[in-house]
Amino acid sequence: MHLVFLNGFILATTFFQIATSDTVGTGGPSIVTEGKDALLTCVIMPPFSNDTVLWRKGPNVILSAGMNRVTNDKRISVLHDESPKGKITTGGDVWVLLIKNTRPSDTDVYICEVNSDPIAKSFHPLKVKSLNSTTQQQSSTTDVPYMEESTIPSITHDFTDCCQSLNVSSQCIGFCTIHNILDGTTGTEPELCEKDFPNIVKCMADGRNHLPCCERKKIPDLCQDMCQGEYTPFTDFIRSRVSCVAHTLPALQCILEGVQKIPSEPEGVYVEPLNEKSLQVSWSPPSKLADQVTTYSINVTTLHTFDQDSLSNITSEISVTVSKDLDSAVINDLKPFTMYAITVTANNEYGSSLPSMRVRALTLDNVIGKQTNVAVVPILPDVRGCCMRQGMTHRTCLDRMCDPKKADFTEIPDLMVCAPWANITFSCLANKIDHTPCCMERGIPSSCLSFCAGNITTITFSLFKCLQYMSDYSSCLLQGYGVLAGPPSRVKAPLVSSHFAILEWSPPKILPDTVTAYHVSIRKLGTGEDYEVIEKDHPPLIMESLESATYYEAYVVAVNAHGKGGASPRLVFRTKHEIDVESSSPSYNITTCCLAASLLPQCMPLCSYDIKMSDLQALGQVCAPQMGALAKCASGGRDHTSCCNRRGVPAKCISLCRGVLPQPPVDCLSFGGNIIQCFEEGTENIPGPIEDLHVTSKTDTSISLEWIPATPESNSSDLQNIDYLVQYGKVDNMTMYETIIKLPNEINTTETEIELKNLERNAVYRIMVVSRGIYGSSLPSSMLVINTSLSNVNYSVSDAYAVPSPPHSLSVSDHSATWIRVAWQPPEFSHPHEIISYKVYHKSTSADKFTITETRLLWTRLSNLNPNVQHVIYVVAIGSKGLSLPSETLVAWTDPALPAFVDPPTIHPANIIAEGGSMTILCLALGNPAPTISLYVGGHLVRQDTSRHMVTTIHNVTTDMEHVSCYADNGFGVPMQATKKVQISFAPQIQASSVTLSLLGDRVDLKCTVKAKPAPKVIFWRDHEGRVPVIVGKNYEMTMEASSRDTSTSTMTLSILKLTNEYVGDYFCHAENPLGSATSAVSVRIRPTPTAHNISECCITHNVSAACMDACSFYVDIDSVKDRPECISDFDKLMRCAADGSDHRQCCAAAEVPRHCLNWCRGEPVGIKGSCVLQHTKTIIDCFQANRDRLPSSPLNLAVQVLSNDEALISWEPPIKNPHMVEGYRVYLHEADPVTDEIRLNNINGFGTHRIDTKDLSIRIGELKQNVVYELVVKAGNQYGSSVLTDPLKFTMGDHKRTSASTSSGVAGTVCGILAGIIAIALAVVAIFFYQRRKFQKSANGVAFENPSYLREVNMEHVQISAVSADSSNGTEWRHERLQTPNVDQSSVVPMATEVNPSLYEELKLGHEGVGFKRLVS
Repeated sequence: MHLVFLNGFILATTFFQIATSDTVGTGGPSIVTEGKDALLTCVIMPPFSNDTVLWRKGPNVILSAGMNRVTNDKRISVLHDESPKGKITTGGDVWVLLIKNTRPSDTDVYICEVNSDPIAKSFHPLKVKSLNSTTQQQSSTTDVPYMEESTIPSITHDFTDCCQSLNVSSQCIGFCTIHNILDGTTGTEPELCEKDFPNIVKCMADGRNHLPCCERKKIPDLCQDMCQGEYTPFTDFIRSRVSCVAHTLPALQCILEGVQKIPSEPEGVYVEPLNEKSLQVSWSPPSKLADQVTTYSINVTTLHTFDQDSLSNITSEISVTVSKDLDSAVINDLKPFTMYAITVTANNEYGSSLPSMRVRALTLDNVIGKQTNVAVVPILPDVRGCCMRQGMTHRTCLDRMCDPKKADFTEIPDLMVCAPWANITFSCLANKIDHTPCCMERGIPSSCLSFCAGNITTITFSLFKCLQYMSDYSSCLLQGYGVLAGPPSRVKAPLVSSHFAILEWSPPKILPDTVTAYHVSIRKLGTGEDYEVIEKDHPPLIMESLESATYYEAYVVAVNAHGKGGASPRLVFRTKHEIDVESSSPSYNITTCCLAASLLPQCMPLCSYDIKMSDLQALGQVCAPQMGALAKCASGGRDHTSCCNRRGVPAKCISLCRGVLPQPPVDCLSFGGNIIQCFEEGTENIPGPIEDLHVTSKTDTSISLEWIPATPESNSSDLQNIDYLVQYGKVDNMTMYETIIKLPNEINTTETEIELKNLERNAVYRIMVVSRGIYGSSLPSSMLVINTSLSNVNYSVSDAYAVPSPPHSLSVSDHSATWIRVAWQPPEFSHPHEIISYKVYHKSTSADKFTITETRLLWTRLSNLNPNVQHVIYVVAIGSKGLSLPSETLVAWTDPALPAFVDPPTIHPANIIAEGGSMTILCLALGNPAPTISLYVGGHLVRQDTSRHMVTTIHNVTTDMEHVSCYADNGFGVPMQATKKVQISFAPQIQASSVTLSLLGDRVDLKCTVKAKPAPKVIFWRDHEGRVPVIVGKNYEMTMEASSRDTSTSTMTLSILKLTNEYVGDYFCHAENPLGSATSAVSVRIRPTPTAHNISECCITHNVSAACMDACSFYVDIDSVKDRPECISDFDKLMRCAADGSDHRQCCAAAEVPRHCLNWCRGEPVGIKGSCVLQHTKTIIDCFQANRDRLPSSPLNLAVQVLSNDEALISWEPPIKNPHMVEGYRVYLHEADPVTDEIRLNNINGFGTHRIDTKDLSIRIGELKQNVVYELVVKAGNQYGSSVLTDPLKFTMGDHKRTSASTSSGVAGTVCGILAGIIAIALAVVAIFFYQRRKFQKSANGVAFENPSYLREVNMEHVQISAVSADSSNGTEWRHERLQTPNVDQSSVVPMATEVNPSLYEELKLGHEGVGFKRLVS
């Protein structure tokens, strides 16, 4: 039974029929807890519906009569809905006894009784469990006080034990009690128990055959499987989806009745072969109702193959009935060497049980198969003792070489170790027996036969190849000792089929009683395959899965406790040729019909009787217009109405059985299996429609007809006896166009021609012919309409052929302002294989002529119509012999034209659209005709479609997709656009200020830039893991400032008003919104106070004169010496010490220090000191003081390590002063060996000089040249300026060693320095003199000192390093030349500052001649 059956079973939870003659139990007592309500249900079926229903408690106490309560107990009431007068309820009348607030005293058997003749009853045991009860008692009918065996059924229909033994899942165990199903208390939905239903249904049948009862109740064969304890689950094939809901109640009645009257199946069936023609069958009585058994039936079926499943639909060939007193029987006159399947059933007057479990038995001689007891096995000779007696003492050799059973495991090391005793071991193994004949028989080569003779004296390497034959050697030894069984004899194959064979043999003549098993070796000849070994306790052996018409070789070996004996003779046999079985494919070709009907290719999977539900669901909407053609082809031109009626197809779906879709459409899918199985059955058994019906002659009162009979599509004898029914009737202009299945006049004939006589003159007749067979009739293949008038000038006998009936059910499936889609059903009468096309006639009501459109489909679209116009439409079918009559006429309007209107786009998700995520956009537009919708996202056209709604999903959303627009236009009116701005959201991203250095007592601002949408919730944490917040107040302030340029960006600031040690440490800015969160650390540290620079020590080092040492203390006091002419020459030294290794030119230039004085700002000497001393020393010293804690000194320990022929590693150490302020380093590199003056001048002006910026303390430079001297310097920098350059370092690529910068100058440098100092002092004296004089003149004349224009050319160095660069100068601009700089963190560097070419004088001041470094400017 299918799941539909069980669904119906469960829907009928309260159904229970009063038996017509006997009482029937309800499937077990109801069990309720004290205080709960109890509902006892009784369903009264016809013919008792009009009788009075009484409820009794026990045999005597009447509780109610009809709807009237008789008892005084007000807790008792009856629930019942009266059926409409005169209407018989198909499900029966339901009467429910309600007992409220139950008590333990309510425990009893309640009887539902009908006041009929005879009286009919049903019994409803009820048990009320007391709340005070401490012991759980079983719910059985023995618990109730009223137990009269004559009135109460003894069977409760509880199959839980059976279900549990078959491993039915615990959640589905409720279906194993019929009472639970009736009351709807199974506890789970049936769909969840699909896999358990086969076992549940098997248990419910309880070993009884309820099929005769189900047949008596006219349950269709498709719904009878549950009556036999079988279950057919639903599959994807529609043919399996059979609707049996209407037959649920009768089937349930049969089960309830059968389990009380019919015995279960016999048990313990055993079959023993007596001889080649007899089998003895034994059994035990049924476990249930064994005393009701009257006879037993033994059913014997010949098994042509050894596949057990092949017996499912085979009728027994031999059936023997024996008395109930017997428990065994002998079946004689069977075929020798044949496999049989045997079942036993128990019978009584009410029916029979289900067959017992099948037993397979082979008819063979009983003696052959018997196994005697194993005799005592002979003892092996004492080989080990023999070896020891001859002086062999090596323990391993005794174990390995003096045991015949271990000879098979001998390896090369054993032979080598035991070689000295070879003459002893092999002699003792032979045991004075020459085993050579056995060895030769087993294929051991002659070079190894010395082993078998036992005359080995020495072991040579040539004997190592004999190890592969040691297994055969060991067997020969054991055989020679006489301890192995001999070879089996009389090997034969008494039965050889195409795919199996039976092999039989006799026991060996030598030691037959010692055999414990047989090894049968079989192989296919001619393929080189190895033997397949099958172990068998005794003969015979059934060898299955053989190939047909193939030679096989087989032999048998007997095995006992010592090993394998000799092999039997080889048996070679050949399997038989496979019997050709006619193909079981259906004779009717539904595919041919579908092709003729122009079925769309994508709909072809539906053109099959194996149609699947999944295909129907996937293609149903696309193929809906062609369902009429599919139904027509599925029917095959046959009328399957009688089969559909027999299988319970309702009247609303019965037209499908003729291949015509119901009108109006109804849902018949639940009966799809019923109908499809009728189609399959009918196309095999019902004759097909006739062809080529035509008129051969005509008078004014008669018509002669002829046709071609249908070609039998199968060889069934039922299709050979066919006659024909000729139907005809007079029609007029109104009835001519009707399609009628049966006409008034009928004539039966077995010929293929007939003459219709006695017709009216000048009348129009419609004629049809159908084929009739034993199982039904075909549908008319065509329709002939003819006028008996001879005066019809247009009549021609050659044209009087039958044509298809008119198309029908013409309808408008869709419409718009400019088009109408029309659909129709194919002609009801036409041959399935006839190719039919259609002409569609249409015109507006104001037009004079019809427009004709031809198609082979069952629909067409009439386009290019005008809005709001009425049209007249009809269809004509074009068959192979002519046109059909017109279909009904359809009048349809096109819609009025409406301009396009579009709603603002609907976007999902509506609240948050995450960046990188997806958003779904719905554009809804109105208008007639349907407008063309265009979707624009971020100003770009994404999609366009002609529809009234368009859904588009955009993946990987970006922030530039904020503007979404829907645009609609249908050619009428003005196009319309609607736009919506969406918020593209993203999780917070934080950029923090890292470490902030400050002095104690300062105000500190810790800033974090947050970018997020929507706006996040922000907080500062002091402890991130512990989530300890920073509380605003006391010494903290927190602000949040939004960016004016980007609404998604804001800056959160935590201000520490006064820094103390308590507030030093790490802080965490945290931002969070619905899309995520981010946390970043910011830290505040106390700025380390730099060690005071000892100016005095610097002055002494640079030989400042004693008269000028007053200026040297903790800082340079220029004011104390600037008026002393003798100190003018020491100003360069004082400025060098004051600069402290840093380059302050950026500060000096900002303070308008003139260019010729800027060298002092980096500790370098200036040419003319007069004006610089008098006017700008204070400014320069102020810059020194301002940058004291901000600018670093030059890096230390510059070194070069040559890595390869073209690559070097440059490294250095951080500066001593302010190393924590360093933001990056700049490396300058150029070739230092110019060959010509031109090249020297170019290097001085910056040609060939490269610079590289980095944050690391080393850098790798590649693509360097061999035998070229390179020179490099490094300086440190930050946003405030930089250090001075390190001392230059020269290196060449030929030296694979580490080179460091020199700290001493050459003699020439010293001399030049002295000369330059003398010249500078003289120039300074002259400059002071002229300056004093000019100052005096200015004071006298009141003229202001002009500011030279070159002072406005700012020469500053503002270094912000963020990227590694390798550039070279080209004229006044850098020449870009890429240097290899691997292992550099590109994310840790910042852009370069701008540099200009210095003057020749300035370049010379940077270091040695030819350095040629540039100056940094803003």
